[in-house]
Amino acid sequence: MSNYSQEELDNLLGSVGERVSIHRSVVFFNPKQIFIDSDVRIDCFSMLSAGQNGIHIGHHCHLSAGVYLYGGGDKIEIESFAGISSRTTLFTACDDFVEGYMTGPLIPSHFKKVMNGSITLRKHSLIGSGSIILPNVELGIGAAVGAMSLVKRSVKPFAIVVGIPAKETGAKRSELLFELEKEFLAISEQRF
Repeated sequence: MSNYSQEELDNLLGSVGERVSIHRSVVFFNPKQIFIDSDVRIDCFSMLSAGQNGIHIGHHCHLSAGVYLYGGGDKIEIESFAGISSRTTLFTACDDFVEGYMTGPLIPSHFKKVMNGSITLRKHSLIGSGSIILPNVELGIGAAVGAMSLVKRSVKPFAIVVGIPAKETGAKRSELLFELEKEFLAISEQRF
């Protein structure tokens, strides 16, 4: 299977930049509410399901194979240079069944308790393979989530979190990211 052509993406999505590489096995729901900037790659078997507030992906982002973005509950915003590893799932809505509420799409809403909220991945944030991000979470600039983690709360800029539920490790990512970004962008501008 090949990638979608630029023309196909222009006709399919709300907006799409240049040099966007999306494998044909990627599935879109409500595609006119999906907005993708330039220099983005979305690998095979991923799914993007946008709600009315949309999915917004900045430039130089990578969504690895088997990434699922469920945006029906609220907006998903992925800022520039963010990366999401394979088999990661972002949920903007989830059922709260602790108090005895019922769950599932076939149950009328007055029998359920659903938590909705946006998810924001700030610039240079990273999510490791197999992780789950729940509603009302913001990953700060440069934050990193270790593989197989469950993120229920927002993560501070440059913090590294791991585990179920995810907790800070005490280690921090370096702000050298900003210097490398400037150098990279200067080189990229010369190419195009």
